[in-house]
Amino acid sequence: MKKLFSLFIIACFFTLLVSCNSKEKERAKATADSIAYVAKQDSTKAVERTERRERLAKARAEKLEQRHMAWEEAAKTTPTYKDASGKIVYRKSEVNPSYPGGDEAMNKYFNENIKYPQDALDKGVEGTVFVEFVVDSQGKVRDAVAADFVGEETDQLLRDEALRLVTSIPTWVAGTYKGKNVDSYYSVPVTFEILN
Repeated sequence: MKKLFSLFIIACFFTLLVSCNSKEKERAKATADSIAYVAKQDSTKAVERTERRERLAKARAEKLEQRHMAWEEAAKTTPTYKDASGKIVYRKSEVNPSYPGGDEAMNKYFNENIKYPQDALDKGVEGTVFVEFVVDSQGKVRDAVAADFVGEETDQLLRDEALRLVTSIPTWVAGTYKGKNVDSYYSVPVTFEILN
């Protein structure tokens, strides 16, 4: 009887051990499945984000080209115009206005000073705002307007931030015509892209 009881205890212990090991394997498999699912979701999101950014880059390039062609045409037909205050603004001066240090320095300024709107960030909104403005004869930015937007949805917060960013730019090198500083039209794209 003692032997039978001992065998019964050993059998129960072995069953318990196998069952615990089986549960551990099930938990390990469930954890591995969860990790694989999350990795697949992250991978899918990364692919979707890459595809979306490629579409936005293509749309941005097309819009930039359209805007440049329209600007060239307007500059040919009417090289100057009068703004609301009656000042003459050159669409195309002999020497166009420029940011000190060029486009690379301007992009650095944008990257260091941009404040991505939290609501747009939370929604995952990305895009490019085209801001038109006048660089006056003193190199100051005025009359800035968020003229166009490329993105999946137009977000006023992105437009407002692009305007804030452009109007906060330090003094430019003014455009010139016949050796004199003049008020000149200018346009820049401000791109909002969420970093990983």
